[in-house]
Amino acid sequence: NAARIVRALFEIALRKRWPTMTYRLLNLSKVIDKRLWGHILHHVNIGLKVKQCVHQIPSVTMEASIQPITRTVLRVSLSIHPDFSWNDQVHGTVGEPWWIWVEDPTNDHIYHSEYFLALKKQVISKEAQLLVFTIPIFEPLPSQYYIRAVSDRWLGAEAVCIINFQHLILPERHPPHTELLDLQPLPVTALGCKAYEALYNFSHFNPVQTQIFHTLYHTDCNVLLGAPTGSGKTVAAELAIFRVFNKYPTSKVSS
Repeated sequence: NAARIVRALFEIALRKRWPTMTYRLLNLSKVIDKRLWGHILHHVNIGLKVKQCVHQIPSVTMEASIQPITRTVLRVSLSIHPDFSWNDQVHGTVGEPWWIWVEDPTNDHIYHSEYFLALKKQVISKEAQLLVFTIPIFEPLPSQYYIRAVSDRWLGAEAVCIINFQHLILPERHPPHTELLDLQPLPVTALGCKAYEALYNFSHFNPVQTQIFHTLYHTDCNVLLGAPTGSGKTVAAELAIFRVFNKYPTSKVSS
C-alpha cells in the first residue's frame, strides 16, 4: 500500500500546482511573442513551438444569465465559448469533453452537473454553445453560486463563472387569485353567430365565463384558467376555439 499512498500524495500535490502553472502559461501566451518565449527558455528557435503548444491547452470562457421560474427554481442559460487552437494530433478528431457543474461555495453542494463536448468544428469556428438547465435556490438567498467547467482529459484545464444573486428579484410568494367580479351574466347572443348559439341549451353564460368572454372570444392572449369542477371550463375552451374559427378559418385546433 505504501506505493499507492505515495502516488496519491504526488497526484494531490500535482493537482494543486498544475492549475496555477496552466493559468500562468495561458496568461503569458497572450502578452509574450515567440521571440521572448525563446529567450525565457534559453532556446530561441523553440519559441514559436512553445507558443503554439500553449494555445492548444483546452480553455473555455462562460457567460451565464439567470431567470427565476418560481421562488425555489432558477433557470440558467450558460453560453460556453471555446478559446484554444485545435490540433488533431493533440485533441483527436471529434471534440474535447468537459464536465459542467453548479456549486454553492458556502456548503460545497453541487446542484447540477452534466457532460459537455466541445466539438472540433465549434472550436475551430469559435462558435459558442448554449446550455439551459434549472437549479434549486433557497431562502435566504446565498450571495452567489459557482459554475465550473473542468476538462475530462486535461489536468488544470478549467474555468469558473460566478452567478451573483445580489439583484435577483423572486416572484411573489403567494400570487393572488383573480377576483371574480360581480358582473351581469352575458347572454349567448353575444357570440353573434346563430350556429354557435344553437350549440347551447342555456341563455346566459355563468359568472366565470362572463368575466373571461372578451379575452377568449375577441383576443389572442394566452389564458390559464383554474376553476372548480363544474364551473364551465369546457365552454371556456370552446369560446377560444370559436375565436380561431372566426379569425383563422383555415387553421386547426388541437388539445
